[in-house]
Amino acid sequence: MAKEGVQNAKSGLTWEVRANSHHYHKHKQKRSFLVFRWGRYADNVVRSYKYSLLTFLPLTLFEQFQRAANLYFLLMVVMQCVPVISSIPWYTNTIPLLIVLSVRGLKDLANDLARRRSDSQINSRPCDVLVSQRETNLKYRQALAATHSELTSEPPEKTLAAFDGTVLCEEPNNRLYTFRGELHWRGEQLLLDNEHILLRGTVLRNTETAYGMAIYTGADSKILRNCGKLRVKTTHIEKVLNRVVIGIVLFLLLTALLLAVGSGVFESRMSPHIEVLSALMVDGNPVYTAFLTFWSYVILLSPAMPMALYITFEVIHVVHSLFIGWDIEMRWDQKDSPAQARNTSLNEELGQVGHLLSDKTGTLTQNRLLFRQCCIAGEIYGDASVSAEEIEPMDLSWNPLACGGLFMSAPRLVERLRGQQCPNSRQFFTALALCHTVMAEWRNEALAYQAASPDEEALVGAARELGWVFFARRRDSVTICELGVTKEYQLLALLDFTSKRRRMSILVREPEGGIKLFCKGADIVILERLQRDCPYQDSTERALESFAQACLRTLCVAVRSVPETLWERWRNTLAGSADAMTCERDSLLEELYDDMERELQLLGVTAIEDRLQEGVPETVSMLRRAGLKVWVLTGDKKETAVNIGYSCKLLDPDTRLLEGQEL
Repeated sequence: MAKEGVQNAKSGLTWEVRANSHHYHKHKQKRSFLVFRWGRYADNVVRSYKYSLLTFLPLTLFEQFQRAANLYFLLMVVMQCVPVISSIPWYTNTIPLLIVLSVRGLKDLANDLARRRSDSQINSRPCDVLVSQRETNLKYRQALAATHSELTSEPPEKTLAAFDGTVLCEEPNNRLYTFRGELHWRGEQLLLDNEHILLRGTVLRNTETAYGMAIYTGADSKILRNCGKLRVKTTHIEKVLNRVVIGIVLFLLLTALLLAVGSGVFESRMSPHIEVLSALMVDGNPVYTAFLTFWSYVILLSPAMPMALYITFEVIHVVHSLFIGWDIEMRWDQKDSPAQARNTSLNEELGQVGHLLSDKTGTLTQNRLLFRQCCIAGEIYGDASVSAEEIEPMDLSWNPLACGGLFMSAPRLVERLRGQQCPNSRQFFTALALCHTVMAEWRNEALAYQAASPDEEALVGAARELGWVFFARRRDSVTICELGVTKEYQLLALLDFTSKRRRMSILVREPEGGIKLFCKGADIVILERLQRDCPYQDSTERALESFAQACLRTLCVAVRSVPETLWERWRNTLAGSADAMTCERDSLLEELYDDMERELQLLGVTAIEDRLQEGVPETVSMLRRAGLKVWVLTGDKKETAVNIGYSCKLLDPDTRLLEGQEL
């Protein structure tokens, strides 16, 4: 056991979770008392609220006395308790201070209670769970083969209650897209990765039953590890008011000092000659009298501090928050949902926004992607200059699975596909039907697709319309129908898309026995991985420029025939990388993927249209005229991004474009 523990520590798998072992985890559960904390495993409760019954009063007072005016009035209240310098009644400053503290405290309490209600909803959701049985759409997740076959027998409750596996994995962390661990069960060590984990907040679709094992709970779950700590936010106006208050305080102190000096001079020169005035001098010392007079004037002049302004601000904040919810122009018509002010202390910040950062896809655009054009073997099919509504639909009656979702007219392409006149065209659409993570489902005797990315749904849908129909995805196979002929491809490996890789690939064994790698991705990464003297490369690059000028999103599609010996060597290396540390494993996988995605043969390019939402150009133009600096983030080609910038009025004809070293 000691040797095994050392090995686990070296591999980084030091987080241990035992199935059906409540007492083991209960003994090590995190607990706290005041500032003391101990234990290892967090409970499954999310706490985003700031206050408790014991901490509300000290915390809210600490936050409120960060305001200079509140601190000033607190000092005035303390000074008024000294009879020798108290020049006005104690309640003159005490009552306004209590009102300000109470109004702000009650408002903060209301906001915190809203966070508690939100927490209660979140706490009804799962934690980070290891899957035992899983069939889902969108993001594809599946269980280990061993647990899938052994733990789904009838009745499942009995087999699950007897499950005694132990998971060793990484310590809780904030890496949402990586997970590495091992399941120790029945003398076997089964490797676990991100495909076997469900994060907290995941929505299950088309899943009748899912059995899981909690790995990270509560504050240890990955999503909460990504949340920053709740901190006190101060508005710009409050910062300005603090500076104004400091200025007023300095002015009052200077005024009180001048009056005290005048009082001291008067007492020293006049009081000895006038008996009545000499009786007012404290201990016959004009300096000490001036000192006490100074503090008396400080108290006397304290009403000059704009305490009522703070009360007015708090009332305005609350009323303004209500107006936001009542504003008809800010309602979402689709669900008749009003705008909601989640914080009633930061309203004025909305009018002081200086920079606006926006994503393009789904924010500026409709996120309804249409397959408009493609380039196969250097030849362009379709015409994006004609709007999608004006396209004359092609006769696809020969395809019983077509559903009329193609917004491209290319009769010549259909003729070549059906006549088997262009092998590249057939491989092109085979790649579109295989290289994706889309899931298929039969609804009311009709085939429906669900995808994590609208790009993939548009590409798979276009392939379906033209005769390459994706049917089903299983644990180790993908089934498609090619012009009426059903084929099943053995799934060997799926090389996922990431923002760093900017491509995805699928490695399959064809029904005839050969192994092929189908790859799709950004042109900048695909073109540099092509074999030497690749045919049609020059004409394809010209097509890419043409598509970019039309503001179309492009993906390059390529293929590689993989020798059996290369596949065996690559598979063994991939299996060996599973024992490496997380950081080492990521770099090993990147090298492995890069080695396989070489010597590619270019098949063609897809061109997809993502239209701007209604009113986007006018909105962006108004924001710019209002003085806001608008930034749009996009992963498109430079030419595509520039043309979209002009179409949404982010860029003007006289705008200077900076690139490369100029930035």
